[in-house]
Amino acid sequence: MNHESVLVCTVGTGDISRIEETLFEPLTKSIRRGQWNKVVLLPSQATLNHAEELRSRLGDVVIEVKPLLNAKDEDDPDSCFAHFDRILSEILGAGFASDSLVADFTRGTKAMSAALVLAAIRHDVPVVRYVAGEKRDERGMVVPGSETIVEVKTIIASARRLLDEAMMFFRVGNFGAAFDLLPSETQLTDLRWPSELATQAILARNLAAFYAAWDRLDYKRATEIELVSHVPSSTWHKFVPPAEVREWVADSAKPFPEQNHHRAIRLRSLVVDLFANGERRLRDCQYEDAVIRAYRVLELVGQIRLFDHDLDSDALPGEHPVVKAFQDELRADKRQEPLTEKNGLLKAPREKVARLLKRLGDPLAKRLLQLGNQSEGEVKLSKRNYSVWIHGFEAVAGSDPEPIRRLYFELEKLLIEDGGNIVQTRLKLARWLDFSRRD
Repeated sequence: MNHESVLVCTVGTGDISRIEETLFEPLTKSIRRGQWNKVVLLPSQATLNHAEELRSRLGDVVIEVKPLLNAKDEDDPDSCFAHFDRILSEILGAGFASDSLVADFTRGTKAMSAALVLAAIRHDVPVVRYVAGEKRDERGMVVPGSETIVEVKTIIASARRLLDEAMMFFRVGNFGAAFDLLPSETQLTDLRWPSELATQAILARNLAAFYAAWDRLDYKRATEIELVSHVPSSTWHKFVPPAEVREWVADSAKPFPEQNHHRAIRLRSLVVDLFANGERRLRDCQYEDAVIRAYRVLELVGQIRLFDHDLDSDALPGEHPVVKAFQDELRADKRQEPLTEKNGLLKAPREKVARLLKRLGDPLAKRLLQLGNQSEGEVKLSKRNYSVWIHGFEAVAGSDPEPIRRLYFELEKLLIEDGGNIVQTRLKLARWLDFSRRD
């Protein structure tokens, strides 16, 4: 990375009757104030000759002239911004650090000055400058010889821009990106942000860490992050989780219970969160991830129903009459694999859990089987093992979101059939994490 400095200056007309005092001398003074690896002059088509003249006078300085492209562009702030933004991008692309740039917006039209400041802030240029004067004449012009160079740090504007970018990431659910973008408390000390903005950054970064942990289902880590109940900013207040959401996440972080009945209760909360997590993957066009989560939701609903029967799919007692009859049936049919056995207990995968539930008289068994083996044109969760994320070598979800949306619609109905009206309350809590659902 090149850490030498670059000065970027707009070039205006000055006072034609006193062009030396009002244009060349102030610009020369600004250029001489500092050690520059190069200077980039930004004239209009009307002031291009002035820029070339200045370059010829300062032969000991490396000067590049980058004029606005068209006549009259100097009065169009958008055209000015587009040009200056492109020039700054080229400078940074050449290896110069943004903190090695200084933008001087003294000369030129108001549109040119405003555009250069905006472009500088966009590219994290930390300092802009202008030439002021202690004395002015009757026309308001700086009296030659009284010029002083005023440098202004862009701390507040840059901080606001960075916070706005972090909020954009929040709105689309990219909490990890927001966390990485926002400065840490140590970095804020060096940046010297105003206390109000520094406080917002610290709180926003903690919120990002909380939501990122929750989104990856790391409930324990989420509960370890210190949050406040109110952020002193109307813009960030909407992202503060209410007490019931925090309690939801904290409950999810508790150790998994031992008793099957209590396991069913816990899983009914977890499966709703997995469902909402899958909805967010679908929202973000991550179709393979959405299908994998849908499979897990269906699998867990089957496990929940088994827990209600005081059975565990990973530890089925072979002597249980219904389990034993099912295993005997599987062994008698050479086309089917029997339940696997380990340490005297049997294990059943998702589809066989649904079939076992059918033999137990469970009212949801038929729906579990149907959703696992849907017709053509729908998502076939039975193909899940062929996904590149599991045992296969390619994606199985396809590129059409509509079948996946229909699947999630059916899964939501299944969750309500299993858990009752409380599922709607749980879904509201789990969907808190999707800020795209709110203005």
